[in-house]
Amino acid sequence: MLRLIKMKILFFYVAFLLFISNTANADQFCFALAETYYEQVYCQLQAKAQTKNLPSFNQFKKNNEQVQASLLKRSAERNGIKLPLPMKKPPVAIENKLAVMEAGVATKAKPAVAERSPVQTSRAEPIATIQRTVPIVENIFGCELMSKQLKCGNGAFVLVGNKSNQRLAKSALATENKMDLPVYKDGATNQYLTRAYQQYIVKMCEIGLCGVTMTYGKFTYLYQDINSKGLDFAQRFETMYSFLKKDKASMGVSESTAIPQGLVAGDCSPLDNTFYVCEKQGRNFIFARQ
Repeated sequence: MLRLIKMKILFFYVAFLLFISNTANADQFCFALAETYYEQVYCQLQAKAQTKNLPSFNQFKKNNEQVQASLLKRSAERNGIKLPLPMKKPPVAIENKLAVMEAGVATKAKPAVAERSPVQTSRAEPIATIQRTVPIVENIFGCELMSKQLKCGNGAFVLVGNKSNQRLAKSALATENKMDLPVYKDGATNQYLTRAYQQYIVKMCEIGLCGVTMTYGKFTYLYQDINSKGLDFAQRFETMYSFLKKDKASMGVSESTAIPQGLVAGDCSPLDNTFYVCEKQGRNFIFARQ
């Protein structure tokens, strides 16, 4: 009898471990956390089990671009992944810094921004003109946030998070399902990024990862970073999407949703008449039309 009880306990313990291993939080999806091109390359190598000699992802993120490129170089070459090296600062930037030092003027360090390349110069507007917040339309619908529901003049929207695979359309995780971001053509960069961001949100929610989308600011920074390295932004997102679908097919997600303290309707912007995108503490919160 005692042996039978021990066997039952062992059975439930093993079952519990299997449940935990197959129900990972979507925050553990590497590509959902990648905010730069080098971080995406790390995730790509991780998916190929090629990160044996690399630090953990969190440690990798703490290094500057030069160190990250050095860490990734050999593995990227072995796996046929393009790895443009970081651009060095142009001499004029150094001259300006020296001039300020010689003048004895104290200045605060400014946050680093992605450096421009000839490709970016010819294909996009200067970085300084790219907006960092969702530039969809002004919120004129008099929204009111009540628990997990956003009531606006143009309808009611409910907070949506991640979804298990059982609740997705059958074709959601299929190879044929593409991110399909628009390709940049001559015109205003901000307008292009708005359209691309709309498509990105729709496609992330389509595969049940509405709860781990990047903010518009992070989206535009990644655009700048990829573009400055002479790479194709839309194609890069296609690669990211293919890996996310594979991860999603094999890993479970938590469907729980929660609103951070202090989130107000003023933190939200309408997106394509289907969603409201709210940003708080560097995270996105997506409300979908009911």
